[in-house]
Amino acid sequence: MVTEEQIGRARESLGRVVRGLWGRRRPPFGLTPAGEGEPRLGRRHIGLLAQIGVEGERSVSELAEAVGLSLPAASKLIRDLEERGLVVRREDPADRRRTVVTLAPETREGVHSWLHERDRPLRTALDTLTEEERAGFLKGLDALANAMLEESGHGPFRSHHRAAHRRRSHRHRPL
Repeated sequence: MVTEEQIGRARESLGRVVRGLWGRRRPPFGLTPAGEGEPRLGRRHIGLLAQIGVEGERSVSELAEAVGLSLPAASKLIRDLEERGLVVRREDPADRRRTVVTLAPETREGVHSWLHERDRPLRTALDTLTEEERAGFLKGLDALANAMLEESGHGPFRSHHRAAHRRRSHRHRPL
């Protein structure tokens, strides 16, 4: 039986984790400079950049699915990243209908360094656990993530896994 004390302790620890993750979400400014008049990169840009950095070369559709974006939205964000010199898009030589995206050679080392630094506390914490404790921790973390997803208003699927719906046109709406 789970006690209220255990729930409180878990909530407190998760709060510290979330604050720590929030502070580590952005790459260093030198990696993502904004030119004059250019807006800063948003969280979806950063999410795509991190996904490419971790997973390596991927197609635009694979990236869109991985981060929960529509294909047009992902394509626009990737174009923004490409314009800043952070990623490179090219035709897939094996299937010319596909466009693949990879980190730009000039920024690859910086992105990998940022990701490594971002993950340092996680690596340190997991390293203090035995293999059995690590397996239990990861199992619990998966259980929490699944329970939170089930409890969300969206059910067990991320928004991009649900069937698309269309709004009725404005002329059919009552005044």
